[in-house]
Amino acid sequence: MPDLRAAAVIVAAGKSRRMGGGRNKALQSLGGRPILSYSLEVFQCCDGVSIVTVVGREEDREEVERIMERYCPKASGHFVPGGCERFESVKNGLAYLSSHIPDAVLIQDAARPFLRENYIQDSLQALREVSGCVVGVPLKDTLKETNASARVTATRDRSQFWLAQTPQTFQYSVILEAYRSLTPPPYPTDDGEVLEFAGQEVLMIPGSYQNMKITTPEDIPLAEAVLQMIRHEVKQRQSL
Repeated sequence: MPDLRAAAVIVAAGKSRRMGGGRNKALQSLGGRPILSYSLEVFQCCDGVSIVTVVGREEDREEVERIMERYCPKASGHFVPGGCERFESVKNGLAYLSSHIPDAVLIQDAARPFLRENYIQDSLQALREVSGCVVGVPLKDTLKETNASARVTATRDRSQFWLAQTPQTFQYSVILEAYRSLTPPPYPTDDGEVLEFAGQEVLMIPGSYQNMKITTPEDIPLAEAVLQMIRHEVKQRQSL
């Protein structure tokens, strides 16, 4: 599939209940700037992505649009109101892109600030062979299955398990149809699962253990440490 026309949907419509305080975590500060800005900046610098949309809460629209304009001009004017569940939010973002008709779409969680351009490139390359792919990392720890009282019922072979991250990348027409065909509940936990429900094959793309999702207040200092590590690595490369 040469010369893919790719679009991105950044999902920033969550209620952030586990963060506390009532503020959208995508708008909270990390390294002196909004968490959302990091994904926007990477997509702005990626030539393979021509249009970027941000799906957000209506009450955050003004702030989100300011961040979009500053960090990603390709996203300017492409704010999409979210839904009550992540599933509806992604579906809204995909529907918005229907007038642009991209070949591929990358779906990115705004709460994952450590997006890398090689994840985008590797994912788009994979669409030559499959309809969808998910960035992730192999499970490191032993995987225990338990019953409702937390008693272990089985120990699973961890070599068969990955932790799913984002971006999750798909042939646009295929994932749009998969979303339109699925009627929750139950709600899928990620976009790859929507494609799985449609009977399509999903490929895992190696990501990084640094590609964390900020979910609780305890994640902020860890993310700050990862950010400092990345900035230090960049300075080292620039000095060579």
